[in-house]
Amino acid sequence: MAARTQEQYQVRFAWGSAGADRIAHGTHLVVWVDVLPEPSGGGADPAARARAAAALLPDGPEVVLGHLANAAAVAERVTSLQAERGDRCVVAVVAAGRTTDLGVTVADAAGEPTDGAETPEPAVEDLLAAGAVVDALVTVGIDHTSPEAATACAAYTGLRRAVRHLVSAAEGAADLDRETVHAALAAGPELVVLRESGTRA
Repeated sequence: MAARTQEQYQVRFAWGSAGADRIAHGTHLVVWVDVLPEPSGGGADPAARARAAAALLPDGPEVVLGHLANAAAVAERVTSLQAERGDRCVVAVVAAGRTTDLGVTVADAAGEPTDGAETPEPAVEDLLAAGAVVDALVTVGIDHTSPEAATACAAYTGLRRAVRHLVSAAEGAADLDRETVHAALAAGPELVVLRESGTRA
C-alpha cells in the first residue's frame, strides 16, 4: 500500500493511479482529470479510459471525470455532497498524465481492468484542467488545499487566458489531429460520474 499523503488537507492533488492510492484515503470524491485521448490508446476516449481507471482507484469515494469545461459542475457536486453530509467533503483531484497506457489497461482477456506499471508523466492539459477544478473549488469557498493542489491552481489561474492555445500546442496534442483536439476542448460542462460512492466501476 502506498504511503498516505496530504491527509490534513480538504483538497488534494496527485498524478495517476499511484497518486490516487496515496491521496484518496478518507476522501468523499475523486476527480479523475483526463483531457486528451492518447494516440496509443487504441481509440479509447478519455471517458472510456477514465472508467477503466476508476475501477482501480481505492474503494469508497465517488469518482467523476474532470476536464477544462466542467470545473464548475465539479464544485457544485462538492457543495452538494457537503450539504448532504452536513460536514466537509474531502476531494482528491487526480490528473491522468501521459503514459503508453495511462497506467491502465482497459481490459484483460477476461474483461477485467488491469493495472499497468508505468508512472504517468505530467501533461500540460491535465495540469491546467486539474488547476481549473481546484480554482472552482476555491471560488465556492473550499480552499483548504494542499501545496500540490495550490500549485496546480496557480498554473491555471496564471495561464487561464492562454489555456486553449497551450493545450493545442502541448505534447499531448502533437500526435492527434486538429479535430480530435478541438473536440476535446469543446467537451461540455456536464458532470460524468464514473463510479458511485462505495462501489467499483
